[in-house]
Amino acid sequence: MTVSVAEAVRRLEERGQLKRERLDQSALVIAHVAELTGRPLPADLVDFYGQCIWEVGDFRATPPTWNAHVGWIKRNSVIDWLLPGDAVPIFSDGCGSLFGVDLLSETDHPAVYFFDHERGWDRPVYAAGSSIGSFLLLLAEHDAAIDEKRAPGWELKIDPDLGNCSRAPPIWLAD
Repeated sequence: MTVSVAEAVRRLEERGQLKRERLDQSALVIAHVAELTGRPLPADLVDFYGQCIWEVGDFRATPPTWNAHVGWIKRNSVIDWLLPGDAVPIFSDGCGSLFGVDLLSETDHPAVYFFDHERGWDRPVYAAGSSIGSFLLLLAEHDAAIDEKRAPGWELKIDPDLGNCSRAPPIWLAD
């Protein structure tokens, strides 16, 4: 069951859990990331950039930022970090690690994986969402799940396909 990016954004906005960028740079970002990756971007990633997401809960998005005076802002280097892992980062965990969209997938709805900065960027540690839309909904529940001490696998109620991600297991099965 794939949740579209637009549907996830709608739900998160209704709950007050999403903030958007003030300036829409999505066309520039899409072209820039496609150039950096050397391939067309999956439809979900294009939709994600088009939504101009700044934050979901306490998690900050990591899109490239264009400044007319200096060009691409330096924080864009996080894209380069995940390219060896065939992923494009979309969110930071706030502690140096990144959530990245799978570039190896042939689907328009690729999975999102967690990449731990302490383990390197060449492969994901765990699956964080079976699609970007599902990932956004899971991300919004992250802190509440910790506070409520939810049992391992709670994520499957939101994202039943999470266990089917091909590059890494879900968090409760990761080492």
